[in-house]
Order: sequence, then C-alpha cells, then structure tokens
Amino acid sequence: MNSDSQTRDLRTLEASKRVNDGRWQNPVYQARLRLLARLGAWFITLINSMVRIDRIGFDKYLQAAAGSRPTVIVAWHGSLVSSIYCHRRRNIVIMTSLSQDGDLLTQILYYLGFKCVRGSSSRGGMRGLLEMIKLLRSGMQGAITVDGPRGPLHEVKPGAVLAAQKADALLVPIGLAFSRCYRFNNWDKTAVPLPGSRVVMVSGEPFAIPGELAVEDGCRLIKEKIEESEQKAQQILKNER
Repeated sequence: MNSDSQTRDLRTLEASKRVNDGRWQNPVYQARLRLLARLGAWFITLINSMVRIDRIGFDKYLQAAAGSRPTVIVAWHGSLVSSIYCHRRRNIVIMTSLSQDGDLLTQILYYLGFKCVRGSSSRGGMRGLLEMIKLLRSGMQGAITVDGPRGPLHEVKPGAVLAAQKADALLVPIGLAFSRCYRFNNWDKTAVPLPGSRVVMVSGEPFAIPGELAVEDGCRLIKEKIEESEQKAQQILKNER
C-alpha cells in the first residue's frame, strides 16, 4: 500500500474518533491495528485458498454489476469470512462500525481491496448511509451485512432498504453453506471453513425494492431472498455429498 493510500485509509479510520478517546493519538494502537489487519487479511486469503468454493449464480452478480444501476450485495454477518474473499478487489464499498472492532475490520477490508464508510445502526449510521448512497450513485458497487454489526442474528436492519431505495440499486442476495466449518460462539456464529472442505456460495436473482415499499416490508423481503439463497446452497451441498 503506498503512502497516499495509507493517508486516505487512516483518515477514514479516524472518522471513529470519540470524545475523550485518544486511540488515534496513540502510535502503538495504530501500529498494532495495521499488524493485526495484515494478519487478518492474510488469514482470510489463506483459509479460503485451502477450500473448494463453488460460486453458483456468480455470473448474475457480475452482469448486474456491469449494468447501469448500482448493485449491492446483501448477506448475513456470519458469512463474512468467505463472502468478502469471493468479492475482493471489485470496487465494492462496505459500511463498518465506529467501534475498535470496526477499526480492525475496516483495515482488513482495505487490504483485500474494498472501500469502507464508517457507521452502523447503533452509531453514526445516518452519516455512513448517506456516504454509501453517494458512492453508489457515483458508480461504485456496495455490500451490506444486513444483520450487523451487533445483531440480533438474521434480523435485517433498515439501512440496506434505504440504500437500495435512495440509490435506485439492485440487491443481490448471497447465501453460503459449508461442508465443514468452525463457528465462533458469538452473536453472528461466524463461519470459518476448515481446510479441505467445500463451500457453496449462491448469488440469487438481483431484485429491487420499490421506493413506495415500507421499510419493514423491505427488510422482510431481503431476509426472504437471503434465506432462499442459503437454502439453495445447503441443498446443493447435500445433494452432492
């Protein structure tokens, strides 16, 4: 990463400054963050290179992304490890939280070729959402882990609906299934595929959310579409065992 990129990325990370929070004046924190992020990006790349990943319907995403409308991937937070690997270096912007965990995830994502805006449903969400809508309208593609950053598990937050409506974007639902994986005992049950295992990622049919549709109905629609893709991935895996 060159010095201009490092400066740009650090400015984005510093959007998470809080009153009386001196972590961005602490060079040890910054150095530790970069080290952990490099290790995290390396681990994500390594572990996914040691498994077989079948990308079902990925051409649907590529066709949508090549079109005139913005495209936003929607997926569960727990599938992040494999889904970001499959979509790395594709000019995609992701929203990350303003927490210290968000600092780390943001830097990991930069090393994997993503751009990030900072904000979440619990803090700074409107600023982050407006920045994402602006970037989508400018021609970038987007991705949202719709039940993040803190859950509840598989409960879709309004941000994805609002982004799709305001940016006139197409949503591409992503569902993953794992033959063998380790699941963390955290709120999102983060899945890490085990070496030698198989991962099936299904990209569903792109769909739009009409501007007149209520946010609650939009959230239900997104959940249904992700679950459809996830069930298809699980069925493919089951049939070929």
